[in-house]
Amino acid sequence: MWVLPFFIYHIVRSTKQLNMAAGLLHSDLTRDSWRIGWTMSVWENKDRMLEYRNHGNHAKAMRIARRIGDEFDAVHWDADTIPSWEEAKIRLHQKYGRKLDQNKR
Repeated sequence: MWVLPFFIYHIVRSTKQLNMAAGLLHSDLTRDSWRIGWTMSVWENKDRMLEYRNHGNHAKAMRIARRIGDEFDAVHWDADTIPSWEEAKIRLHQKYGRKLDQNKR
């Protein structure tokens, strides 16, 4: 857990990076508990999303996250509207074959 401060540092900086990213249409964060967090970002196209995801502090934070966490997953889909948290969580759990805790929607 000695890398946790580095993770937090890069998460804070990646949030700034996100807010300045070209092509970002919407972003939001929510938590189910102190150990379970969700991030949603909506982009004008996949190339803009990959540009953000694969560079800078976000990329550094995700490299650290793989060392300190056991479940980091992502789901991508094209849509005409911004999905609700309920829809996003259902799709993520369906993709990875997990049951969604009905109390944490």
